[in-house]
Amino acid sequence: METQIKLENVSSVQKKFIVTIPAGKVNQVIERKFAEAQKTAKIKGFRPGHVPISMVKQYYKEEVQQNAINSLINETYSQALKAHPLRIIGEPQIEGPNEKEKLLLSEGKDFSYVAMVEVVPEVDPKDYKGLSIEKPSAEVTADDIEKLKKNLLDRKAEITPVTRAAKVGDFVDFKYDGKVKTDKGMEAQPNLSGDRSAEIGSGQLIPEFEKNIVGLKAGESKTFKMTYAKDFTDANLAGKDAEYTIDVREVKEKILPAFTEELVKEFGYESLADFDKKSKEMLTKNKAEESDNILRNNMIEALIAKNEIEVPQGLVYSQMRALADDYSNELKRYGFNDQMVQSAIVSQLQDFKKRAETQVRAGILLDAISKKEKIEPKASDIEAEMIKMATNFDVDVKTLKDRFEKNPRDQSNFEYRVREELTIQMILGAAKIKK
Repeated sequence: METQIKLENVSSVQKKFIVTIPAGKVNQVIERKFAEAQKTAKIKGFRPGHVPISMVKQYYKEEVQQNAINSLINETYSQALKAHPLRIIGEPQIEGPNEKEKLLLSEGKDFSYVAMVEVVPEVDPKDYKGLSIEKPSAEVTADDIEKLKKNLLDRKAEITPVTRAAKVGDFVDFKYDGKVKTDKGMEAQPNLSGDRSAEIGSGQLIPEFEKNIVGLKAGESKTFKMTYAKDFTDANLAGKDAEYTIDVREVKEKILPAFTEELVKEFGYESLADFDKKSKEMLTKNKAEESDNILRNNMIEALIAKNEIEVPQGLVYSQMRALADDYSNELKRYGFNDQMVQSAIVSQLQDFKKRAETQVRAGILLDAISKKEKIEPKASDIEAEMIKMATNFDVDVKTLKDRFEKNPRDQSNFEYRVREELTIQMILGAAKIKK
């Protein structure tokens, strides 16, 4: 009797291998493992390698059984993958033949186990040609120019303390103590107290909180109640009633300089006319990139809406970790400590999961479309993308090529991204784009 390998579909992303190994094979492996154990067995009164096999079986039974189980599973799981080539994610979950049953091995008996695996689903994409997609305008407006001017002026602004009441545009230094309503009443929360400086009207503060600062002078205090939005980013506060006491320490006015020839020269422009020309060029480039990114996101959303597929949770969690790592690094660059970073990440988990699921779905669909359309990057495509990448990272192309030669996996991932980009361009080329 040969080893029997049966594959069952649990879902499009989960498969089950049921493996049965005949008793003869089981006996061979057990005997081999006892022989291996005998070579290193240490029992008082015997030299290493000279312990009688009967005593090895007595003293090393459990260890040999586990080694034999591992050996049998490793060998036959490899056979299962060769017989049924699947795009498996992560490691298999090994169980007994019945759900959650412990693995048992006995001489003279067949050995069976179940390997649950998660896989990338086989997808037959549809309706990806002729998608209706919106693309925002990339036209540079007078408001865009004014915002850029204000950003430059802000860098040269003077911040001066004032005795009047705070208004929109002012900087306010204040102390705050917050409480949240619980079953026990209003309870103080350590993360809702501290010192802060913020520009009123800049979006740094919650609007309901901010409006209670407007009208206060330095030295004045105010206690007020507010309710957090139900979709507030911190799930521990979402929808909760809160009470805050704020003590204003200082109100500072921002005084902007005039936008003159002398000022723009300080920022590297030759004149006001040079500023107008270069700023419009820069804004045109930035808005075109922003418009293209929104178009691509809209295309992905439309593609997903046309193709409902399951996603492997292993890939989703992996992508969530990548998003959380990027977010963590960004917060640390802004001076957040570990506790603050951890709290912020926890509050964003649902958003990370939603974004990760979208990214994984998009990746699976684009991969399936590229295979269906037989899209493969040519040498010229790879070279062009490599030049673009080298420019973005400010390195020469030869350095990139040398890196890829030393790391075939990086080369493979790069070519995969090039193929994905070609697929995206094919879909966009066949789309109905509404501007």
